[in-house]
Amino acid sequence: MKNSTGYLETETPTEADTGKNILRYFKNAGKLQISQPNWKDKDGSEKRGKTVTLDIAALKGNPAALDIIKQIVR
Repeated sequence: MKNSTGYLETETPTEADTGKNILRYFKNAGKLQISQPNWKDKDGSEKRGKTVTLDIAALKGNPAALDIIKQIVR
């Protein structure tokens, strides 16, 4: 296991909650997380929904991926 601290512990993301998804952008780390809405467990504790993390550098290096992103934001 790594001894270094990761971006989740060191960087405060820009966040947007659409009601159906939660987006968290970690600019310095070059990561975009997209989560399903938060939910509460049986004890009433709020939990993060299922999450995927996109590596922005990998998207930038792939023309097909960029085309998909462009289609979404139009």
